[in-house]
Amino acid sequence: MPSSPLESRLRYEFRNAELLRQAMTHRSHSATHNERLEFLGDSVLNCVVAALLFQRFSKLDEGDLSRVRANLVKQQSLYEIAQALNVSEGLRLGEGELRSGGFRRPSILADTLEAIFGAIFLDGGFDAAFTVIKRLYTPVLDHIDPRTIGKDAKTLLQEYLQGHKIALPTYTVVATHGAAHNQQFEVECTVPKLDVKVSGSGASRRAAEQAAAKKALDEVMAAAPSLAVKPKRKGARAAKQGELEVVPGVTGIQAALDLRSPDRRERHHGAHGVPHVTDERPASTTPPLAVIRATHVEPSAGAYAAADKPERAVIHRPEKVAKSEAAQTPERSPGPETHDDDSKPASDARASTDAVRAADAGH
Repeated sequence: MPSSPLESRLRYEFRNAELLRQAMTHRSHSATHNERLEFLGDSVLNCVVAALLFQRFSKLDEGDLSRVRANLVKQQSLYEIAQALNVSEGLRLGEGELRSGGFRRPSILADTLEAIFGAIFLDGGFDAAFTVIKRLYTPVLDHIDPRTIGKDAKTLLQEYLQGHKIALPTYTVVATHGAAHNQQFEVECTVPKLDVKVSGSGASRRAAEQAAAKKALDEVMAAAPSLAVKPKRKGARAAKQGELEVVPGVTGIQAALDLRSPDRRERHHGAHGVPHVTDERPASTTPPLAVIRATHVEPSAGAYAAADKPERAVIHRPEKVAKSEAAQTPERSPGPETHDDDSKPASDARASTDAVRAADAGH
């Protein structure tokens, strides 16, 4: 059975009672104090809480896990657990700390709780420390929201407004009260789009902004139903693009470009409510416009210029023509049928040449 009220509340009995005595001793009391046990217990606590979060919140990434753990092992969280265990009852403090109310100080109580975890680790091993810490933190883990824990009011308000595409709030110092060494700041937080305007006060400007942001967040959350985002119309553009566009005057071209089978065309037109357009124009002997354009060739500018010039007498030079034709014509094997044909143009060319020379001599 546990031998002390604290062991009863911890539900753990120390085999070495001196470890618990050292864990409850502040440095102001004696040289054998709890700071080394505090160092050890801090590491054990971080490891156990990390394992608990890893098991419980499988969807959180490394950054969110670190944020949640930091919030669970911070001084305020440890102080609240120490108060629930009534750690201050057996705390050993020096006279100065007792007179100044050290047994109520959050930092001293939080450090003492970490020293107790370190003492349990040395006395019973990691499994014993894991069991005690898990029992103390399970009620806390059951009531936390991992999405918001560890975030201050200003951060939560900003994330909420950004998620609803609302302009960020503005913070304005509207007044300061008190002496210079003990001032109180009053800050106004405004969200224009939601017509929210609240104020908060604190010992510093930062604290006053946090207080105002918390009030603004409460009012914004109360107006949450009016911030519903309108659903977007999906598929309207795709449906419009899928419709067959009927352009006057080019229905025949569209029908020619439609490579689908007649059955598929009929089903498509019936589904989209578009009447099937066919080219019902009477047959005509007039060729299509494309054929007319292909048949009619517009003369070039050079052809018009040549037509305007007067005709000139051209003296033919049969020799040159014959030579050029002979050079371009490949040699063919002589035969009985082609021999007469080749000799006839040659004789005609010589006769024409003689006639031209005679005409030149007469002139």
